Amino acid sequence: MDVPIETVVEKQAGGHPKAATAVDNVGQLIARVPRTEGQRQELLGKIEEAYFKLGDLQYFQLNEKENAAISYITLLERFPGSAHEPEVLYKLYLIYRDTEATRAAQYATTLTQRHPASTFARVLINPNYLKEASEAAEKQKQIYKEAYAAYQAHNLRVAQDQLAAAYQIGETSFTPQLDLFRILIIGKTEDPTRYQFELAEYAKKYPEHELRPYAEKLLAVSRDLQQRLEKARGIQFIQSFNEPHYFVTVYDSKEKLTNAVVNALEAYHARHFSSLKLTTSNLVINEEKTLTMVIEFKNREVALDYFDKFIAANAQWRPFGSYKFYNFVITKDNFQIFYRNRALDEYLTFFDRNYQKQSQ
Repeated sequence: MDVPIETVVEKQAGGHPKAATAVDNVGQLIARVPRTEGQRQELLGKIEEAYFKLGDLQYFQLNEKENAAISYITLLERFPGSAHEPEVLYKLYLIYRDTEATRAAQYATTLTQRHPASTFARVLINPNYLKEASEAAEKQKQIYKEAYAAYQAHNLRVAQDQLAAAYQIGETSFTPQLDLFRILIIGKTEDPTRYQFELAEYAKKYPEHELRPYAEKLLAVSRDLQQRLEKARGIQFIQSFNEPHYFVTVYDSKEKLTNAVVNALEAYHARHFSSLKLTTSNLVINEEKTLTMVIEFKNREVALDYFDKFIAANAQWRPFGSYKFYNFVITKDNFQIFYRNRALDEYLTFFDRNYQKQSQ
């Protein structure tokens, strides 16, 4: 029988108070050892941050530039691709700028080549960048106020023109605000699907920005409203078919078939549809159903050709011949409606009425 290491150490300590304290310390250390990949990554993140903060302490407060350089270089070596890399490269450039020009130039080159769009690269190229960027951002804010006033007055054409003028000034710290304003205009001028897509992309583009929660709230409100409207009038799929299509296969989640389905489809594509450059993606519909979709087909005819050939091979093709699957093709726009409402039965009826008869 395995005996916990804490018990072994306690027995060896013989009940001595100092030894008992040592046992407690050992137990605490053991408890801190990362046991999962998530814990390991969390620990590495803390080590990375510690090197960064140590370098800053040595550089700015202790004026120990050589020790700071060692800390920064260690960070770069241990954590390639660190989010701190642009700033660290810039600081190393500053540390060696007056003493080792060649070395400083190497850090400068690395910074401008790897992170040309970073603030640190721009400051390196143009020492007046921050001042100029600040002035540009202030100009954009003034234009934005006028554009937003036009937006509130429902004068969307003027708002769009003002927004274009603000963008022409260039990218600044105020650009995320302009990007969100552009999406608000889309919400007034285009369909909800495009509006929701742009909001989701905004959240991905600016994961750390203070406006991200607001964008996500707008997205949730829009989706909820659209879903309630669709339920109120009954789910209505779009009767437009000369558009890009997906192929979708739906199956029971409890069967855990996702990997088998993806592997079978990709092997099938390699043998019979390699020229189409198809890819697969998986989504959970609900607790009972999961789907795998194949994207994308340029129009209805190509999608139905794939569908018919897939069905013809279905019976003798694992895992499709051994389990229950619901298979169909669907336009990109209708997929948004289908997935938002989890409307499998409704779409199968729509599919049978608008596709199946044509393919027979």
